[in-house]
Order: sequence, then structure tokens, then C-alpha cells
Amino acid sequence: MDVQKKILGWTIGACCAGAFLFAPAAAAQEQSGDWRLTGADAGQTGWQKGEIDLTPENTGAKFKFLWKIKLGQPSKEARSFSEPLLAGRLINAQGFKDIVYWSSADTLYAVDSELGSMVWTKEFKSSSRPAPGCAVSSLPILMEPPMVINFNARRRRVPGAARPPEAPPAAPNERRLGVAPGGGYFRLKGIYVLTPDGMLHEQVMTTGADFAPPVKFLPAADASASGLNFEDKMIYTATGHGCGGVPNGLWAINLASPDYTVASYPSRQVRPLALSGPAITPDGNSIVVTGAGTSDSSSGVYAGSVVSVTKDMKLADWYTPAGRMASYESVSPATFAYKEKQLVVAPGKDGSLALLDAASLGGADHHTPLFETPPVAKPGEKHGWDGFAIWQDKEGTFWAFASISTGITLHDSAAKLNGPTAHGGVVAFKIAETDGQFALNPVWVSEDMVNPAPPRIANGVVIALSGGNPSTHARLFVLNAATGAELYSSKDEIPSYADRSGVSVGDSHAFFTDHDNVLYSFGLGLEH
Repeated sequence: MDVQKKILGWTIGACCAGAFLFAPAAAAQEQSGDWRLTGADAGQTGWQKGEIDLTPENTGAKFKFLWKIKLGQPSKEARSFSEPLLAGRLINAQGFKDIVYWSSADTLYAVDSELGSMVWTKEFKSSSRPAPGCAVSSLPILMEPPMVINFNARRRRVPGAARPPEAPPAAPNERRLGVAPGGGYFRLKGIYVLTPDGMLHEQVMTTGADFAPPVKFLPAADASASGLNFEDKMIYTATGHGCGGVPNGLWAINLASPDYTVASYPSRQVRPLALSGPAITPDGNSIVVTGAGTSDSSSGVYAGSVVSVTKDMKLADWYTPAGRMASYESVSPATFAYKEKQLVVAPGKDGSLALLDAASLGGADHHTPLFETPPVAKPGEKHGWDGFAIWQDKEGTFWAFASISTGITLHDSAAKLNGPTAHGGVVAFKIAETDGQFALNPVWVSEDMVNPAPPRIANGVVIALSGGNPSTHARLFVLNAATGAELYSSKDEIPSYADRSGVSVGDSHAFFTDHDNVLYSFGLGLEH
């Protein structure tokens, strides 16, 4: 019996060692099952680059409703932004799991992405009583990216020199948030949660257990933070309602500093319209759109503008349209690499869209974009929540997709229309460059959508959620990215509406939650 136990132990150990050995190799590539940040990446491009099976050819026939699960009771407060996250190929006591993560007002949930069954829950209790309008219905969350290891690179060593000792694994009571526990490279990164008391937590992804003691991020409780983003050991968020006495502005915490240094950019009476947090460039600059108010150049505050802030929270640059920006409640810009430039798609003047150079947002006068479209919505219309997605097709052409939450008036262009769009929808543009001159050329406009979420793009298909409202249920659409043709519609399968719910895409699935805290999975079913 003892011999059998030893053999079994060796077998399990060998399998686990093999699994961990191959895990970093997978981490060196974009995993098709991962959606670790809002909008897929730090730039919030909404582009799932690892998708293989979702294509325009097979989506219409195979895409379908898969499962749904109720995750606690919905908050009675106004809805804050939420978007599920997805981690693929994790190892727990049940074997390999793809796990979807989502948070309610006080609980983090982990759900098996194939079966729709609960894996674990973690409750974060709070004794605070936020002021009206300051409670969150969903805790901001993000997943730290896996470590990328280049096994082809060889470290030069002096001949005869002893191999450097590896740091021993840290004991549980010695672990620090955001710091590897030691014992080599083979560790899973954590999932981070910002709780209403202003504390930042890191949870073990496979169990939900506390990885390390939480650290202070925001200066006071009930700040009603909007979203989280991550780039190079820095975590970013935004505050914009004056809740808990916390000033409006952007915040960054350095996980690499011994004392978890926090820096902030106060925007005073001007609110960052960052429902899903700031978009982050590769060099760590935060890009946000600011709301109405009074600009104050002496304080580095610019209203109705696109603002860039450095990782140490100093104003870097800004673009103020030469004309009034539309009335946005929230809008999430996207930033992406294009040849030798880092570009930004954001609002322009009077309901138009602008293409900006992240290195010089508005040119020398701060009013000149690389390109500005005609208005896509009537000037003066109120926009509830707009967003963007970026995609590069097989021919190398870059596309920009915009969700517009009010009536679309782009009818005098050559864009293909798919019916009236009195409430809103998705507009697709090709990004063109000729002799250094840029353009956003409209290609198609979707059918009418009520409160559309920012679009998501994967392998030639656009996943668009029409969120609906209390009198209109949500509908999930899959569209051909090149033509806008409808490949799939959920029709009446979602009985409720989805208020401020983002969509995540991975492993041929799309995930989102509705107003009643029901997590949905649509996609290509697992073949047995």
C-alpha cells in the first residue's frame, strides 16, 4: 500500500511539475483564455488577440447561449461599472480550470467558465455607510499578467563561478502584496480587488484565499473608485464624485516600492469620465477624458479635454477640442501602437471622434488632432457611456470601433447603414495614413442598440452588447468586423437589461452580467 502511495505521489508530482514547466511557456504568448483587464489590455483596446475559433465563417452556425448563474443579490444603489475577467488553464484540486471572475458590491466570485458552476467566493465585509450615490455595485478588480520568460536567452556566467542561490519561498506570514513569493518563476499571479475602505487586496486565483495583507490605496473609505488598470507594477484608478472626501482625480500605487507609494493627480471640480478607469500607454501615462467645468492651467486641470498624466501623476499633455466636446457621462478612450506612434481614439468636438498622437495629444496649440471625423451624433445630445475597440486585420489595416449611446447621425458618409439608429449603436472606421496624414474613414454602422457597451473584437468578429434599459431587455450581437453584417443575435434570451456592464471575450466565449447580477456565457460550446 505504501509503495502504491509513493508511486501515486511521484506520478502526481511529475504531472504537476510538467504543468508548471509548460505554464511559463504559455505565458510567453497571449493565452486565448485570458481577459485580465477591463478592455483586454492596459490600453483598453477591447481586442482579444489570442482568439482562434471565433470567425465570421463559423460564428453564425455555432455561437449560442451556454449558461447563466445568479451571483448574489443586486445592489439597491445606482449601478457602477462591472466587467468579468477570465483566466485560462489554472490548476486547482479539481484539475485544470478556466475561471471567470466577477465582483458584486461585497463579494468576489470565481465561476467555472465551461460549466457555469461556482468554484469559490470571497466576501469583503465593510461597516461603512457610504453617502447616497457613493456606493459601488461592483468592486473594481484586475488580474496581474503572468510572468514572461525567454527560455532562449542565456545568462552569461563567469567560468567556474557558483550558481547564484535562488530565494527561498516566502512564508505565508511574510508575503507582500504584489511581490513574488520566491522559489523560482513558477507562480500564478494574483487577482486584485479594491474594496470600499480604500484597501487593495490580492487573492490567490485558484482558491480566493488572501495572498498577502492588503495595503492602503485610497486615502479614505467610500471614494466610489472607477475601475482598475495595471502597467509595469503600477495599479491605477480614478475618482470622480467627491465621495468620502476623496478628491476627484487619478491615483496610482507602486507595487514595486517598499512602502507602496501612492501618487495622485487632483482634477479639482473637473470629473474624470473614467467609468472603467484610465487607459494606460506602454510608458505608464494615463489617458482620460474630463467632464465639464472650469479649466485651470495653473493647476494643470483642463475641462472637456483628453488629458495625459505621467505614472508619477504629473500632467504630461492635453487636447481640448476647438469647439465644445459632447455631453458625456462617461467615455473610455483607447490607446494603441501604430507603426512608430502611440495613437489614441477619443471624443472630438460637437459629437465627433478624434485620432490623437499620445506623444502630442493636441499638437503645439493643444487643439489640433491628427484627424477629426464629422459629428457621429447630434451636437448637444447627452451620451451615457461610449467606448472604443481597436483591431488590425489580416491585411494589416487598423480599424477603430466606437459604441455611441445616443442617436447616430453619420448618414451623409459612404458608410454602410444597417437601419435607423435612433438610440445608438456601433460605428466602424478604417484608420488610413497617407504621407503622414491620418484619417478615420467610416465603413459601417450597426443596427439600433440601446445603451451599447464598448465593442469587443476577436479574429474578425465584433461582439456588441445592447445593454437595454428598464423597459428594454439586453441583446448580444456578433457582427462581421469587416462588413457589419449580423452573424448572431441573442434575441429574447436575456430577460433583463444590462446596466453599465462590460463584455469580456476569451476561449471562444463572451461573458457579461445583467442588472440582476446574473452572469451569462455565450459562445462556441465545448465539444465532447
